[in-house]
Amino acid sequence: MTERKEWNRDYLAAAASAPERLKREFDEITEYMKASTAIHHGEYVRTCYAPKLFTEETFRSFAADIRTLYGILSKVMHAYYQDPAYRALFGFDAVTEELILRADPDISLLPMARIDFFYNEETGAYKYCEFNTDGTSAMNEDRELNLAQRLSTVYRDFRAQHKTRTCELFHSWVAALCDVYRRARHTETAPYVAIVDFMDCGTVNEFEVFQSYFIEDGVPAEVCDMRSLRYNAAEKTLYGPGGHKIDAIYRRAVTSDILERYEECAALLAAVRDDAVLLVGDFHTQLVHNKTIFRILHEPQTQAMLTPAEQAFVQAHVPLTKTFAASDIPRVLADKDAWILKPLDSYASRGVHAGVESTQEEWEQIVRTTPLQGYLLQEFCRPYVTENYGIGLDGTFGKNRYYNLTGIYVYDGVAQGVYSRVSLSPIISSQYSEKTLPTLLVSE
Repeated sequence: MTERKEWNRDYLAAAASAPERLKREFDEITEYMKASTAIHHGEYVRTCYAPKLFTEETFRSFAADIRTLYGILSKVMHAYYQDPAYRALFGFDAVTEELILRADPDISLLPMARIDFFYNEETGAYKYCEFNTDGTSAMNEDRELNLAQRLSTVYRDFRAQHKTRTCELFHSWVAALCDVYRRARHTETAPYVAIVDFMDCGTVNEFEVFQSYFIEDGVPAEVCDMRSLRYNAAEKTLYGPGGHKIDAIYRRAVTSDILERYEECAALLAAVRDDAVLLVGDFHTQLVHNKTIFRILHEPQTQAMLTPAEQAFVQAHVPLTKTFAASDIPRVLADKDAWILKPLDSYASRGVHAGVESTQEEWEQIVRTTPLQGYLLQEFCRPYVTENYGIGLDGTFGKNRYYNLTGIYVYDGVAQGVYSRVSLSPIISSQYSEKTLPTLLVSE
C-alpha cells in the first residue's frame, strides 16, 4: 500500500512540476483518443493524465479472490440446474429458464467476465458492484489509453524507472475461446468464429480489433449483426452474412437484448438449440450477469451450501441486497445516502438510482415511483477517492478528486487484467462523468 501511495504522489508531483507541459500533453492524449479505435456510438473515451497503478502483489490478491468467488458461483449455478426449488429463487421467465437449462456450465463456468468492485486502496477492503458476464467490454479502451499515455513524459519516465506491464486482453482471449472450443468439440482444429451483437448497440470498433487478433493468431473470424445470421436446419449449419459456416459464436449481445428481440434472433437460437454452433458464452451466464445474483448470494438456501470461509467471503464482499418491497420505503426515505435502487437486468447503469445523487425531495419522488417489480434494493458503497488531473465539472482542466471503480477481467476462470474507471460523482457511469484510466501493473 505504501509503495503505491508513494508512486501516485511522485507521479502527480512530477506532472505538476511542469504545468504547461502537463496541459499540453493532456490535450495530446485527448486528441489521440479522439482519433483512436476506442469510440462508442461516436464518442471517444475520456481519461485523466495519470494512469492507475497497481502492484503485481495486489493483482495476485485479486486473482486469488476471483478463484474463491468462482467456487461460490459454481455451487450456485449447479444448484440452479439440480434443484427446482432453488431455481425458483431466481424468478426467471419460462423462456429465459429454458435457454439457461439447455446450456452446459461445465464446458466453461463463465468464459468471459469483468468483475467490478469498489476497492479501498488504504485498507484492501472491497465490495462488489457488478458481475459483467454478458457483453463484457472496454478491453480496447485500456489498450488505446496505454498507447495514448506514451505521449506523456511522466508516463515514459515512470516506466523507465520501474518494472511495469500493461494488461494483455486480446491474444489471451483468443487462446481462452479456442480452449473452450477444443474442450467442447474434442478437436484441435481452430474454429471459424463470429463476433456477434446487435450492431446498433455494440462497440463495433472493439469487435473489429478483436477480429484482427483472432486472424493474427490463425483463427478465422468475422464481425456480424445477430440478425444477419442464417441457419440451415437440414444441414445443422449456421452461416454468417457472407455465407461462411460458423463454428463458434463469441457472444457480445447481452441476454436482455436478445430476449427483447427474440424473433429477430431465431437463426442463432435454433442453431444453439441444435448444438450446431458453440455459443461462448452460453445463456447460463445470465445466472451471474443478472443483478439478482447479489440477493441470491445472501439467501439462506445459498448460505447453507457454502463453507464457513465462503459465507464470510460473501458477507465481506457482497453488499446487502434484497427485492425492493413497499415495507422498505420508510427506511429508504429516512437514510437516503445508504441505499441504491437497481433494475434486475440492465447494463451501463440504466435505470439505477442512488440516494446520494439526489436531494431528499428528488429521492422521495424516485422511491415512490420506482416499480416494486423488477427492482433490487442494495446498500450503497461509497467509492474510494483519489486525485488526478483532468477536466472538472466546470469544464476546465486541473486537479480533481475522483471516485474509483476497479474491474478484473476473467477469461475462462483466470484473472487476466484490470479495468480502471473514475468519476467526479459517486455514481460511476458514462451517463455521468465517467472516465477510463489505463492500468499499469508495477512489480518494483
